[in-house]
Order: sequence, then C-alpha cells, then structure tokens
Amino acid sequence: MLKKNVFIVAILMFSMIAMYGYVPMAKADSLTSAKDTLSTSAPTVAATHTITFAPNVNLIADDVVTFTFNAGFTGIDNLNATCPGNGTEGGAGQVITCTVVDTLATDTPYIMTLTGVTNPGVGYYDVTVGHDSDQGAASSKMIVYIISQVTVNATVDASLTFAVAGTATSTTINGDDTTGSTTATSMQFGTLDYDQAIMGQRLAVTTNADSGYTVTVQQDGNLRTAGSADIDSYSTTTVADWAEPTPNINDDSTWGYMGVASGDTVLTVPGVVDGDITDGFYVGFDGTSPLEVMRHTGPADGTTEHIGWEFVAYSVEISALQEAGDYSNTLTYICTPTF
Repeated sequence: MLKKNVFIVAILMFSMIAMYGYVPMAKADSLTSAKDTLSTSAPTVAATHTITFAPNVNLIADDVVTFTFNAGFTGIDNLNATCPGNGTEGGAGQVITCTVVDTLATDTPYIMTLTGVTNPGVGYYDVTVGHDSDQGAASSKMIVYIISQVTVNATVDASLTFAVAGTATSTTINGDDTTGSTTATSMQFGTLDYDQAIMGQRLAVTTNADSGYTVTVQQDGNLRTAGSADIDSYSTTTVADWAEPTPNINDDSTWGYMGVASGDTVLTVPGVVDGDITDGFYVGFDGTSPLEVMRHTGPADGTTEHIGWEFVAYSVEISALQEAGDYSNTLTYICTPTF
C-alpha cells in the first residue's frame, strides 16, 4: 500500500512540471563591493553618507543605479546627492537614483555622496545599492550602526609662576645699558650724580592661561626722603626720549626724574598702543594707574624672550637743585593671567 502512494505522488509531480515548466529560485547577483561611510554615527543628527560601490558589470549610459535607505533615515533629498561619472540625480522618498552618463566600468570603485540625512535612533539599519541594466541586475545590502556618542571630559589645572630676578651691570634694556647691578628685591642706585643712572630687573612668567597674561608695576609714591623732598616722575602722558632735567628754581618737579622702560614688543602704555617703546624712551608713573611692562596673549614658558620673560629698566637723573637726602620707595609687580 505504501509503495502505491509513493508512485502516485511521483506521477503528480511529473504532471505539474509538464504543465507549468520548472522555475528555479532566482538569486540576484551582488555588486563587486559596496560600503556606506557616515560622517557621524550619532543618533538623530544630520550626517553625510559616502557610498563606495564597484559594479559587477559595465554600466552604460541610461543605466540606473539605485540607493534605497531604511525608513529610519529622514531628510533624504536627491538635490543633496552627487552621482559618479556625471550621473544625473533623481529618486523620491527613501530612494536616490543615479542615471549613468559616463560608463561605470566593472570592478571599479565609484562614490555617491548624500548630505543632510538625519540618523535614526540607536541600532543597525540597512542601505541597499543596486542596478538593473542590459548586462544584468545586481544589488548589495549594506548595514550601518547608529550609536550614542561618547563624551570625554578632562580637566587641566591652571598654573602660574611669576619670578623677578636681578640684572648685571651693562645689561642692555631697550637700547640703554644699565649702570649698576640689582637683585630680585633691591635696586641700589647709590649716590646720584648728574648723569643718567639705570637699573634693571628680569621678569619671567610661566602659565598655561589660554589668553595669556599681563604684568604691571606700580610705585607707592615717588622716590622720597623722610621729609618732603621727592624725585618726580618722568613724562606721564606719553613715552618720550630720555632728557636730562632742566631745573627751574620755582618748580621742584623739574629738578629730577624717574622713568620706566621695557623691552616688550606689545605694550599698551601712554602714547604707545600695541607696540614697543622706542629705544631710549621712558614713561613715568602717574600716581594712579599701574604701568604695563610685559604682556603675552597665550601660554608662556618662562624662557622665551617677549613671551616668557622680559627686562624692565628704571632710570633716574637729577639736577644740582635736587634736595639732599636718602630717597626710597616701593615697587609692586602684579601678574594677571587670563584663563
């Protein structure tokens, strides 16, 4: 009985093939290669798709290459597409088409770019590239993964080191040579005669301040005696070439001067805007505003001239009318970084 049933089934299968013909399962060929590179894989942001594909056959004029994007992608617009080989952009919805103009040779990589496509949420999504030409049909499905971006945080501590050092005799500062030596905390002019006396100091700044720093200097008052005598400031309205005092018996502000100079190249001082003080030029303390003597607009290493270190000079000269006595004052430097 079992054998009889098998024979009947065989007869029926043969009869069906004879009536309708045998149609095997069709499997489309794949392109030689295909990949989709996203400019960003972050979810819900606009990205550029760069699709590189190599056809498995020669694609000739009027053949069409089709790019089908998963429904999760939005903002797809053929106006934002660039086709290879002078191809013409087209398509609608999730589909971008490139109509071939210049032959796309088999096994040769070509690129189609599409900008302004908004990524879907986290997960993997497919993009298919294919063609249907007289030479045959082929398609390849590519997978891209949308993943949350990784936030990286780090902190760099702010740093600042400011140092003052003395200078030796005959150190050239802003075109003039110093007439004596100094330390970090003392400038001893000694007994003044009627010639210009110059003392200097070296300032150094090390900082990682993004916007750099400024160094200013201020005095607590003119060089003065325990009584009422003082040595007045040099020109306070603008920098000026050093000139010996021309004393007027009726004006004690003309009997002696003290001025400041710097070798920096980007100072803002009276009469100078973002420029260096001309060699031999000095400016005086006005009693109110600190004088800028050093500045830089970025991090400083403490070792590079005009960036990390600078000389500052102090000039004193008196006339025969300057009152006798022991004169002194105090200078204060302030280094201000900008982070």
